[in-house]
Amino acid sequence: MELVSRDTEFGRIEIRALMEGTGHALLERRYASRGYRLSRSADVTLGAYWEGRLVATLGLRRDGGNLAADQSFPGEMTGMRQQGWQLCEFTRLAADPEGPSKLVLASLFHLAYLHAAHHWGAEFLVIEVNPRHTAFYRRMLDFQPHGEQRMHRSVGAPAVLMSLSLNYVEGKVRKHGGSLNDDENRSRTLYPYAFSPKDEPTLLSKLADVYGYDA
Repeated sequence: MELVSRDTEFGRIEIRALMEGTGHALLERRYASRGYRLSRSADVTLGAYWEGRLVATLGLRRDGGNLAADQSFPGEMTGMRQQGWQLCEFTRLAADPEGPSKLVLASLFHLAYLHAAHHWGAEFLVIEVNPRHTAFYRRMLDFQPHGEQRMHRSVGAPAVLMSLSLNYVEGKVRKHGGSLNDDENRSRTLYPYAFSPKDEPTLLSKLADVYGYDA
């Protein structure tokens, strides 16, 4: 089900709410190319379509005290919860390298952030990333690492635990979101590639319609 679309110089991008099983072919292809296994399914999965073709997916998990990251980083996760952090987890990110990656990833991330923060009341999100990708997540979204490198048990690959304050994300989106065409430094982070803050009421309303909660 379509959540939002945006027409760009690279073509039309649509963000859709995916049903269980949709997008598995892309996930399996991208994970297998790196020798990984698929992790357990997400509570919510979003997909980005470029010119009608699925080019990226992103999964969200709500914290019930047993997120996937608890398997490899139990001490770090317990410490976050003891500080009172309301957590959520982003997972199962797969992207086709042929798509307009920054616009696609920023669009997915913005919708996922809004759902996690406004529907679940999440304050921090956590992700497990391959050590090779930590610099990308720090540079593009300002994720911060936690603890030492471990083995990601679900996918069978090394991983680093990283977190990001959703309050911080809100501030960055308010400052930079939708400024792609006038921000001369737009390539430095993903935030200028996000939707404009003026679009958020419409995005939240659509998310509420699709997932059945009050905007």
